[in-house]
This record gives sequence, C-alpha cells and structure tokens, in this order.
Amino acid sequence: DPLPNVVPAGPDNPLGPFKFGLGLSGYLIHGSNKKFGIGMRTSHGCFRMYNNNVLELADMAPVGTTVRIISEPYKFGLSGGKVYLEAHTPVDDLGNPSVVDKHTAVINALLKRDDLANNLRMNWDMVRDVVAAEDGMPVEIAVPGVASARAEEPVIFQ
Repeated sequence: DPLPNVVPAGPDNPLGPFKFGLGLSGYLIHGSNKKFGIGMRTSHGCFRMYNNNVLELADMAPVGTTVRIISEPYKFGLSGGKVYLEAHTPVDDLGNPSVVDKHTAVINALLKRDDLANNLRMNWDMVRDVVAAEDGMPVEIAVPGVASARAEEPVIFQ
C-alpha cells in the first residue's frame, strides 16, 4: 500500500507505537500494524517488529545502546538453555535472491558458534522446516545435551 507523506500517531501509523533511530541515516527499528514484512527484507532500511515486541525492546534498551546489524541468512541463538534457528532467503550484494547450498550454509553457520557446536539434541525435521520457510522468525531446534550415539539420517534441504 502506498503511504501518505504524514501519518499521525495512533493505531493506523505503520511505524507502530515506537521507533528507534539508528546511527545510519534512514534506518529505523520500529513496530508495525501489519504482520507482513516482520522479519523480512521488505522495506528500505527498516527493521519491523511486532508492536508488543518493540515496546518490550524500548523498556530494555536505553538510548545509546549499540546495535549490530548482521546480514546472514542463517543465524543460531541460545536462550533459556534452548537453541534457536532463524532463516532468511539468502541474497546477493544487490539484495536479489541467491542460490546457495542451504545444507552447507546452515551447518557452517552452526559450526561458527563454538558455544553450540557440540552435544546438541537437534530436531532435524524442525531445522528443515525453518530453512524451507525462510520467514525470519527464530524457532527452537535443539536443546543442549548428550548427542545421540546412533547415526542420524542425512539432512537434505530443498
């Protein structure tokens, strides 16, 4: 939808209830009154969040907090003892979808994380689903623990 030049504060404002200005001109972190685009490359320089999440972030991050932008299609994280995977469509330097070996890219991203590379009980079916969806939402895919001694089926990403 095309946007008017000015939208007053309120429930119809596409920036949601809060916005963070970043040190890069034209870049914002903001809420959104539309689910479409959250966690995706759909805007020119903005990071869209659910309104409730941007309000939570506003309470946690004081003015001046350093923001690091990571442009990687596959990211692993650890929270509350659980391992999460976030997948985005791989893109080239111009922002166009890129053809990559998804299996290799995911495994390489995991191996870069020394804190995650050993003793995980992986849900490989979930990993395949997250990579196929490429929706930018972190999903639990493993918990730390003793890895199974038996060989798992090979992982095939399509």
